[in-house]
Amino acid sequence: MGPGTIDLAVAHGTHRIFDPVEKLLARGALPGAYGFDLGAHALRMARAKGVAPMALLACAMPGSWMVNNRAPSPVFRAWLSPPRVEAWAALYELLSGGPEAWLSRSSDDRSAVTECVRALCIEGHGVAAVSKVLAYWIAESVLLMDDAMLSLALGTVPEPSTADDPKAGAEHFVPAMDWFCKSVLSHEDTLIQVVREYPLAPFDCSQALDRLLWVESWGWRLRIGQGPGVYARVRDGARSGILRVDGSALAANVGLEALSDAQRERWTSDR
Repeated sequence: MGPGTIDLAVAHGTHRIFDPVEKLLARGALPGAYGFDLGAHALRMARAKGVAPMALLACAMPGSWMVNNRAPSPVFRAWLSPPRVEAWAALYELLSGGPEAWLSRSSDDRSAVTECVRALCIEGHGVAAVSKVLAYWIAESVLLMDDAMLSLALGTVPEPSTADDPKAGAEHFVPAMDWFCKSVLSHEDTLIQVVREYPLAPFDCSQALDRLLWVESWGWRLRIGQGPGVYARVRDGARSGILRVDGSALAANVGLEALSDAQRERWTSDR
């Protein structure tokens, strides 16, 4: 039997992740996602072998284009130059080490992180752009903070109609990190099973949940994966989830009436 479902506490109540390995495989079939995952692993291996993290930062910036970072190379040039490069160095020290390390940080540390991220939000680029570099560079800790993910998880930004114009600023970074790291640790056993069954790239639990959050908040709309029907977001009061349903039209929300009997049983199951 494969990994079970993952019930996340989110802004509107509970969001259940069904079929996590299937969804990761659907995402991993996308060329940019596949390259991003392998590149992030390569950077982590390089760090483990003693390569200075700041020497890898310049690699992480263009690597973030594989997950559609909207920041162009002139922004990277500004980020790599004083004084902003010092903000990246401070972020590495405060963010590396994984979820438990982050959750042990003091309120002063969290304030410092917010100010560093704010210093990097330049020329109209916000927390999405910064997080996509950090998630490539510090893969064990940081998630991709697109507006769709923030809307699902925290409800702190409106649900976007496009992924190409993120609006969220630096103030969303620390709350997203807190929510994410707590979620990783709460579902660690299931995420370990997911990681063991995922064949396309070496993941840790943080990376697995981060990639699933992209599918659950935005990727499901893109007709990723193969199989009968299409992914749709099912809503039932304060509960939501992404499931394959019959039909060809994408819908923002469908009700339980769109589910088969077997799907309804899964929806109501505790597993």
